[in-house]
Amino acid sequence: MDSVLIPAVVFIITMTATPGPNNMLLTVSGAKFGYRRSLPFILGIVIGEVSQLILSALGLGVLFIHFPLAQLLLKMAGSLYLIYLAAKIAFGGKGGKDSGDDIEKPMTLIHGIFFQYLNPKAYVFALTVMSVYPLQGELYLRSALLIIISFVLICPMSVSLWAGFGTLLKKMMAGRHARNLNFVLGAMTALSVVFILM
Repeated sequence: MDSVLIPAVVFIITMTATPGPNNMLLTVSGAKFGYRRSLPFILGIVIGEVSQLILSALGLGVLFIHFPLAQLLLKMAGSLYLIYLAAKIAFGGKGGKDSGDDIEKPMTLIHGIFFQYLNPKAYVFALTVMSVYPLQGELYLRSALLIIISFVLICPMSVSLWAGFGTLLKKMMAGRHARNLNFVLGAMTALSVVFILM
């Protein structure tokens, strides 16, 4: 089982700790609301991705193979949503008011869950990890469950780094630099679309 677990853990760390839509939005959330108020979104990300891992283990990949248009439409919807969020972050949600209050409330647990279904990186991760790493035959379910448990343990720590990074950015760019921070965070969120389209 170690022959499956070690490479799967490395893959999970790589996918959850590197830049992508979840981590860019967590950086924004950390900068706007702090780490503690970002925790529901973090929990939502974990729950949403676990649901995708379970669906992938049950055969979601087969659906995308037979209906590639469904995957393309999800990719386009996710990209458009991220560009919308990026503009809202950079330019403000209240008619461009220069208060830095461009997002009024932190994303919730429900936002985190449902965002995974607009996040193509989440699909790529779930489909890859459940098709490559579990053992075949009778050991499939046991090894798939071990991978899901590993994800549940690793993901919150990985994504928390990005919320913490956002909190640090807020402290560094407080006061007159707050508007610059909005532009930087908006640009980072827009840039995460590159990870979707690659």
